[in-house]
Amino acid sequence: MININYIWDESTALKSAEDIYLYELKHSRKRFMGWFFIALVQFGVVGVFKHNSYGILMVGTIGAVYWYGFRWQLRKYFIKKTFIKSPLANKQISLEASDTEILNHTQTQIIYKDIKKLIKLDDAIIIYHKFGTIYLPNSAFSDAKNKQKFINYINLILNSK
Repeated sequence: MININYIWDESTALKSAEDIYLYELKHSRKRFMGWFFIALVQFGVVGVFKHNSYGILMVGTIGAVYWYGFRWQLRKYFIKKTFIKSPLANKQISLEASDTEILNHTQTQIIYKDIKKLIKLDDAIIIYHKFGTIYLPNSAFSDAKNKQKFINYINLILNSK
């Protein structure tokens, strides 16, 4: 049995949201949205010089400024608001990983066969399962050996599907 313990504080919530968002963005078509806005700006500049039309330039500029400048700040604002209202805010999260399941402190169980994907990051693990996502920072494990044992076990189960 592997015990996994960490405090769900604001910095962990923000880090988990950022890590999950960046991973999903990197593996989706959304990563090309910035290029789309840049192309709109370029077409908008041509439109201004050739037809004295500012519409596409305005839309492209607003989109690019949002995409590259304000997107994460806006997400962070809403994540912080949601975190404050969360019943898990600043609480100790305790999980027990056995040979058959992961149990949390409320005795909710996640059976290993319900796990769809395991993502290993430098400073955390993301587990996608049938009912949602679990983010486990490295500090949740007592040592690197337990973390690796946990990862190996889940990978073994995922590879046997």
